[in-house]
Amino acid sequence: MRKILSLAAVLALAACGGGGGTAPTSPPPPQQTTAPTGNLVTPQFSLTIGGKSGSSTGRNPQYVNATSTASVSITLISNNGTPTTVTNPTVNTDITPPCTPCTVPGPPSPPGTDRYSVTTYDAVGGAAGTGHVLSTATKDFTITAGSANTGLTITLFGVVKTFSISGVTSPNAGTTPADATLTVNALDAAGGTITGTYGDNSTGAAYINNLALNGTPVTVTINETNPLGATLVAGGSTPGATQNSNTSVTLHNNTDTIKVHYAGLAENVKTITVSATGATTNNSTTFQPTLQPISPASGTEIDLYVDSTTGGTGSVGTSTYTEPGFTGATYQQGFSSTFTITSGFSTTCNKIATISQGGGANVGIFTVSAPTAATPPTAGSCDLTINDNLTQAGHTSTATTVVTYTTSSVGASSKHRK
Repeated sequence: MRKILSLAAVLALAACGGGGGTAPTSPPPPQQTTAPTGNLVTPQFSLTIGGKSGSSTGRNPQYVNATSTASVSITLISNNGTPTTVTNPTVNTDITPPCTPCTVPGPPSPPGTDRYSVTTYDAVGGAAGTGHVLSTATKDFTITAGSANTGLTITLFGVVKTFSISGVTSPNAGTTPADATLTVNALDAAGGTITGTYGDNSTGAAYINNLALNGTPVTVTINETNPLGATLVAGGSTPGATQNSNTSVTLHNNTDTIKVHYAGLAENVKTITVSATGATTNNSTTFQPTLQPISPASGTEIDLYVDSTTGGTGSVGTSTYTEPGFTGATYQQGFSSTFTITSGFSTTCNKIATISQGGGANVGIFTVSAPTAATPPTAGSCDLTINDNLTQAGHTSTATTVVTYTTSSVGASSKHRK
């Protein structure tokens, strides 16, 4: 991956013409010129690539890709709320980083409240070229005639196109480990990791597209349906990531953090998805705990009988199974079961026993009852197979209890002695 510096993208606007080539302080000093004819002024934008943040607000660094930025496009959108009528509202300028600053002209503009859109590209030509957008922002500036109009800055937001995500762990089911921190990188169209803000979580004087949120926030989701499974936790410095729900977190800055909280549930694979409006490809990864064996807490064979009287009462047996993260008072997940004739036998299973499964915390307990019969059934054997329906590779998802019904016949005879 290309090394992207943690840069400042400070664009200082001065209502003047001309340009300077020395490194500016923050913000850059005004450029002294006179206004063109027609009551229009030519703003000069100083784009610093390779320096420190010049933002006076103390917020995180703005974003410009120092490796791939090749041009900048500046467009006058409106004046005092009215769409611009200037002849050439867009100026495209090629630049060659590093430059401190790259001083580029904006379009000739009337004094008043001017709304500008500033966009950087990874190829020459700006908006007229064939490059991809790397960062952009739109903002209103109040330009006063006869003034140097200093100290005006605009924050550029990296335009998210792709993502990378890592840091997912596979804890043992039934355990509650410390939260695992995910590493989520938002990448621009040139593959550069976006540093600083890529989606502010406030509205204000800076606008983009539909004049809603500043930039393009990144949202991470997991398709979890049980709070005892894997959920997401937002973090980071103020204001930090936004906790939408326990399955959704929105990131606004590369310093925002997100963690996976796991409460121990034995479950099938879950998908963690990273997305942003306008991204060409959403990225995803998977989470699944390491499943543990199903264990019988009692024997794996139950032998039934019916007492010898006609219509006698059938015997009862139980079979108990446990699985970490699946059964017990905390998780209370239910096994499914099948009851099928054991190989080599022919007596149908409903003639041998009925099966019931415990409820609540006892969902791993199966009660097996021999039926009361007017005529006791013939001997036989059936397999009670329980299934946790979890599909992780290498996990044995079933266990079996053999249920038998045994009959016996004792003959008696007498012999007369002479």
